[in-house]
Amino acid sequence: MQIVTEGELPNIPEKQSDSVSPAELGIAVDIGTTTIAVSVWILSKRKHITTVAEKNNQVKFGYDVIKRISFASRPPLTGSQAVIESGPSALHYCILAQLEKMITKALAASAAKLPRGFQPVIKSMVITGNTTMLSFLCAASVEKMAAAPFQPATHFDITTTWENIREGTVCNQAEKLDKPTAELLQLFKSSPIPPETEVYFPPCIGAFIGADTVCAMITAGFSVPGESSSDDAALRPWESKVKAPLVLADIGTNSELCIFIPDTPEQRGKVLCTSAAAGPAFEAANISCGMSSTDGAIDSVSYQNGNLICHVIGEGKAKGICGSGLISAVAVLYEHKFIDKNGIILKSTEKLGDGTSCIELTPAVYISQQDIRNLQLAKSAVKTGLEYLLEKTNEPPVFCIAGGFGTKLNLKEAEKIGLLPPELEKRVIQLGNAALSGASAMLFSESIKEKARKIAKIAVQINLAAVPEFQTRFLHSIDF
Repeated sequence: MQIVTEGELPNIPEKQSDSVSPAELGIAVDIGTTTIAVSVWILSKRKHITTVAEKNNQVKFGYDVIKRISFASRPPLTGSQAVIESGPSALHYCILAQLEKMITKALAASAAKLPRGFQPVIKSMVITGNTTMLSFLCAASVEKMAAAPFQPATHFDITTTWENIREGTVCNQAEKLDKPTAELLQLFKSSPIPPETEVYFPPCIGAFIGADTVCAMITAGFSVPGESSSDDAALRPWESKVKAPLVLADIGTNSELCIFIPDTPEQRGKVLCTSAAAGPAFEAANISCGMSSTDGAIDSVSYQNGNLICHVIGEGKAKGICGSGLISAVAVLYEHKFIDKNGIILKSTEKLGDGTSCIELTPAVYISQQDIRNLQLAKSAVKTGLEYLLEKTNEPPVFCIAGGFGTKLNLKEAEKIGLLPPELEKRVIQLGNAALSGASAMLFSESIKEKARKIAKIAVQINLAAVPEFQTRFLHSIDF
């Protein structure tokens, strides 16, 4: 099944009631470690009207989930003048306040697109994200996610209300929250989100394979093994039999990797999944001149007549470099022998204050030796995971790349630095924000929710760190 995020959704099994008002809206949310996206839909028409995206404000507590889980163990800090909220409260109220503001902003943008005389009314929401982000929003304990065997307090698949989310009473194993501040109470009072609004959290598979991955599997077309193996006549009108293996990768700070192996006459199919702790290099968060993909970011680099030529988003002066720009730059630097296969700088154009070499892309932007090493470690984690999953099938798979980073990725450059195995380069589909697309479909369909539950239940998690020779494979994949 194909999920379309712009325009209308034609391939949803259930029909909306004729009594649904044109003013009734559905909200789909994807809470990523780095970015949050909010999408608004007219329920009666299954029509998308706007999407708002922002950097996750929780980055101030740590760029990755491990640092934020550690922060969540912080007790309240008391002093003579003030009481600073506990870690769980800080994380919960931070994401909650940001969602309140983002949804208000999205509704303001939506109002002009509704029929004249109608005021927008939020009727339902689907919120997806990785297990840690959903736990913070719901104030679920993350204590057991800090060490092996990494057990989340809940695997979600929960229907609740917005009021319960505000109060942190979504699940049984909830943290005790500090009282909201006067500023937060005022934000709740002026909120356009009715407290009784129904909110659905899709199922998670494990601590590091979250609801966002399950939603992305729905978008990519993963089937439930065993359900469609008999004959095509048993399929529902909105389904199609998947005959080739599918590999799904959502490449980011914590990269989720999955493979769907279809049913055969001899054996039932499988869904295998794992996560690769790539670190924030793909988001350019630990890069010397790193920044997000906004105006002023270098997003691609070429080499012409002996010079490095940079393309800047917005066509202005370069302020920094984003993740896709970093891959582009390193691919070009490697191709033209500025660096060797080990990532060592051979042609230094500048020196940093500590005397180490760097390569200047523009007067304001450079790439250091450490930047190259950070990218190598990130790409090695992803490549090692992908190669392991590819060993599970003898048939060439279709490779689905999800996420904003994957959408901007130049596939030839990614293959050049060894991020993508060469056999996948010509079999790639770039899905965009597949997690948000899958969550959007769930606004309209109980059947799709049920399919997600079944996939989450049968999916087998693989701990890459426990795979024999994983460390050897990882080290071998670091070089270009």
